[in-house]
Amino acid sequence: MKKIFCIILSIVLILSVFTLPSFASFNSLLETEADIVLLVNTDTNYIVFDKNADKKNAPAALTQMVTAILVLENCPDLSKKITCKSDTVNGLYSRGGVTIAITGGESLTVDELLRCMLIHSASDAANILADYVGGGIPNFVKMMNEFAEKLGCTNTHFVNAHGLDEESSYTTANDIYKIASYCLKNEIFKDICSRARDEVSPTSRGERRYLNNTNKLLIRGMSDYYCPSVTGVKAGASEKAGRCVVSVASKNGYNYMLIILGAPLRDVDDDGVEENVAFTESRKIYNWAFGNIVLTPVTTTTDIVTVVDVKYSFRTDHLALVPKEELTALVPSGTDAGSLEIKAIEKETPKTVNAPVKKGDVLGKAQVLYGEDVVATVDLVASESVSGSLILRVTGFIGYLLHTTVVKILLCLVLLLLLAYIALIVRKNMIKAKRKKPRRIK
Repeated sequence: MKKIFCIILSIVLILSVFTLPSFASFNSLLETEADIVLLVNTDTNYIVFDKNADKKNAPAALTQMVTAILVLENCPDLSKKITCKSDTVNGLYSRGGVTIAITGGESLTVDELLRCMLIHSASDAANILADYVGGGIPNFVKMMNEFAEKLGCTNTHFVNAHGLDEESSYTTANDIYKIASYCLKNEIFKDICSRARDEVSPTSRGERRYLNNTNKLLIRGMSDYYCPSVTGVKAGASEKAGRCVVSVASKNGYNYMLIILGAPLRDVDDDGVEENVAFTESRKIYNWAFGNIVLTPVTTTTDIVTVVDVKYSFRTDHLALVPKEELTALVPSGTDAGSLEIKAIEKETPKTVNAPVKKGDVLGKAQVLYGEDVVATVDLVASESVSGSLILRVTGFIGYLLHTTVVKILLCLVLLLLLAYIALIVRKNMIKAKRKKPRRIK
C-alpha cells in the first residue's frame, strides 16, 4: 500500500503546480501584526502578500492536515472501526492539547476520527489514526516526513501526528501552502474542513460528541472572527506556535488561500477580552484583498517594450520587441496603464539580434511592474520579420574569426613564417651576389 501511495503521489506532483513566484506583489499596501503571513491568489498561483513566509514556526494542529491526507489515501474504507489502544492516548490529556476524551477500548470509525481531528483538532483522534495506518506512530511520522519531502517542503519536519509542541517540529507558510493545496484536491478532506459544526454518535463507552470547528472564521456566531467568504481549512494554537490558521476564501469569482502563523492573543477592540489575532487579521486581509485587488489587462501585443539592433540585414537596422500575448494580472483597483511599466529583463533580452528573424520569434522576456512590484512576466517577440543578407553574414563571420584568439595566433604564426621566408630569400640573394662578385688579380 505504501509503495502504491508513493507512486500515485509522485504522479500527482508532476501534474500539479505548487511552485510559487519568488516575488510578493503588494507588501507595501498592507500592514499586519501577525508574524508570518502568506496570501496567494489560487486562480493564478500568485503571491499577493508575503511576510516571513520562509520563517520556521511550530506547526501546532496544522500538522493534522498531513495526518488526515495520509489516512484518506491509505484507508479506502472510512466505515472501518478502530479500537483505541490505551497507550496511544496515555499522556495526551495532561499536555493541554485539544482532545475528544477517547478512552482505551472505545471504538470509532475512520470517518468519525477524521472529523474529530479535522474539525475539533482532537489530538487523541490523530494518534489513534496514526497508530492504525502506520502500524505504529513512529512509522507513521516517518510517512509524514516522506510525504512532506515529496511535496518539496524543504523547511518542514514532523515529530508527531497531532501537532502538540515538541523539539524539532517546524514548518513554514510556504510549505503549508504546498500541503494545504495538495490536501484540498481530496473532496472528502475539503468537505470535512468546511464544516462549522458536526457530531459523532455515542459509542459503547461514551456519549454523543459535539464538534465545534477550531477555525472560528467558519462560525457564524463568532462576531469577532466570522468571515462569510471562508470555506476552510484548519486552525491550531500552542505555546511555541502561537495562533495559526490556514484558510481558503472565495468571493466575486476570486479565490485565495491565506496562511497565518505565530500570531498573538491581543485585545484588538478594547473590550477587555483578548482576541485571536490569526483570525482577526485573516478577516482584515480577506476584506482588503476582495475590496482592492482586481484582475486587469496589463499587456497588449502592440506594446513596444524595447528596440534591439539588427545585424546582417541591408534593410533593417533596428527591431521592436512586443509582448507575445495579452496578459491580465492582479493589481490594485483603479490602476490604469500609466501606473504600470513593462520593462525588459536585461539578462534575458539581447541588445543585438542576427537576421534573418521571423515575426513572432521569442527574443527576450519582460516584467510588468506596479511601482517596484512585479505583477506579471511575459515573453518578448519580434514585431516584424527581417530578411538577412548572406554577404553580410559571411563578411561578419570572417570579421568574427579575425577577432578570435586562435585566428590571431595563426595570423601571427603566418606573419612570422612570412618574415622568416623573406629573411631567408634576402640571405640567399646576398650569398649569391657575393659569389658573383669578380675577384681582383694581383
